[in-house]
Amino acid sequence: MRTIARRGRGVALLIGGALIDLCAVVNVPGAADYSVVAGEPTVSISAFGTALVLFAGVLWASVLWRNQWPFLALIAGGVLALIGVSYLLLLVGSVYCARKYPARIVQLSAITIATVVLFVIREALTTWGGALSWFFATRVDAGESTWVVASIVVALISLIVVAAIVLASRARSRAVENETRADYEQSRADSLTEETIRQAERERIARDMHDALAHRLSVVSLHAGALEGAPGDSTQHIARTVREQTHAALQDMRGLIGELRSGPVPSTPSSMRALGAMVSELRNSGIAIHAYVVIEGAERASAQLDSAVYRIGQEALTNAMKHAASEPIDLFVHASPQDGVRIRVVNPVLAAGGATVPGGQHGLVGIRERAAALGGKAWIGAHEASFIVDVTLPWQDREQSSLSSNGAHQ
Repeated sequence: MRTIARRGRGVALLIGGALIDLCAVVNVPGAADYSVVAGEPTVSISAFGTALVLFAGVLWASVLWRNQWPFLALIAGGVLALIGVSYLLLLVGSVYCARKYPARIVQLSAITIATVVLFVIREALTTWGGALSWFFATRVDAGESTWVVASIVVALISLIVVAAIVLASRARSRAVENETRADYEQSRADSLTEETIRQAERERIARDMHDALAHRLSVVSLHAGALEGAPGDSTQHIARTVREQTHAALQDMRGLIGELRSGPVPSTPSSMRALGAMVSELRNSGIAIHAYVVIEGAERASAQLDSAVYRIGQEALTNAMKHAASEPIDLFVHASPQDGVRIRVVNPVLAAGGATVPGGQHGLVGIRERAAALGGKAWIGAHEASFIVDVTLPWQDREQSSLSSNGAHQ
């Protein structure tokens, strides 16, 4: 459709321009014969004028390729202007050259203005001219100076119209370019947002995998060490604990890998309501834990907060077991919609080299990241012969989290 419309405009320009120059050919001396018939002045096209009309029609055919080769129309228009027929085709060629070659608009403007000015000066100072009087006057020789002024006015109006068309075309092109760039930037931003979300999800799963497996494997490592020097009557209990913790670690790994694959494998629940079961499990395995756990309104907590409380408590206990397995561990957890969440784990600091399980401090970094992600605070360090992990988190309702998520997607 656009191609048909473009060709239609080209044909309209060709026909209209050729008809206008058919009348404008009288501008050239010798192209028209002036006579008086029955007291009325008349003008007839001479053989030379007929040849000029045909030549002008051939040159006007260049507008059919104005988009591909606009300089062809510009040169053809310049030839018609130099001959003295008209500068209309020159103006058409200038418009399309300015559209296709905006970097050369200054040179194009100078050429066009200079040619039109020279055309008007020639009409004013020589025998060239007469088309305006042919168009609008009833007498060819009436008011010669008036037609010179009219020629100047028409030239000014023509240049102003061409300048307006070029400026409007450039403004439209810039608008389209800006819209295209905006669409590209929006697409790029959406792509980066999706990648950021995927990266955040990968980091979350990595933290969960570290916390879950580090906890299980730390217990296994502790009991494996105890098994080396255990008397015969306690070997069975320690071996059973090792087997149970190894099985739990495998379950955790299956659940987290299931998340990575987005498959149907259920993950191990990580909810603050499971803290009591985790403490009981550690006590049954021989870890001395003094626990105070009070949780209110857990069903109202957002999934992020619910999981974070469990994982922070799990990693803090894992860290304590690594560095003070034989010493009692103090665990304090209080969570409620009114007061928020407070998690505090304290264990004695052993002498240098007293850690029973090697670690890379990744769990403590994960605790800080989880707290920061929920707008909370984490204080981790040694104080008065004790190592303390103290985390406070603001309460986040499930409905509030859902609204925030919906707003982010919008």
